Amino acid sequence: MLVRRAEMLPIECIVRGYIAGSAWKEYRRSQTVHGAPMPPGLEESSRLSEPRFTPSTKADSGHDVNISREDARNLVGSELLDEAESLCLGAYEVAASRALERGIVIADTKFELGLIDGRLSICDEMLTPDSSRFWSLDRWQPGTTPASFDKQPVRDWAEQTGWDKESTPPPVPPEVIAATRDRYVSAYEQLSGKTFADWWGVTE
Repeated sequence: MLVRRAEMLPIECIVRGYIAGSAWKEYRRSQTVHGAPMPPGLEESSRLSEPRFTPSTKADSGHDVNISREDARNLVGSELLDEAESLCLGAYEVAASRALERGIVIADTKFELGLIDGRLSICDEMLTPDSSRFWSLDRWQPGTTPASFDKQPVRDWAEQTGWDKESTPPPVPPEVIAATRDRYVSAYEQLSGKTFADWWGVTE
């Protein structure tokens, strides 16, 4: 694997095409998303009029924290933030359009950016169920919480254990791992049009 060393930005670059997760929770409280006013009358999972660039902090421990554009600008500077927004929105719009053709909604996704030889680049994985919220187009409906092709089984299990999300987590049960794997495989097959069992990296 060829890798490059990058000077990582101290923010997570989130693009939201639909309102869900922490954005929906904030909207219900204050009718804002990352501190920016939003139109009235949105329902959970509503498609936004246009994708939104919504940064958050990169926490060394605990949870990332949603921040405003002004807070992000103070962290990375105006020029770099504008470039990050353009890069992330462009990548999201291309991917979301192609995914819709395969019957999958990319509700939101997270990019990690860094500077490689002074050039802003997307680093780490991108547009996978690890960093994105994928929904089946035929099950998506505003006002609901659509089933997703992501690690929700792990999140649900963690909530039920009472784990404080600070200490070492308990072992994840095999059935939770299997349920998460099944979602990832389903997303791969639907997006690629290929059978996961035929992928060269799969072993018996």
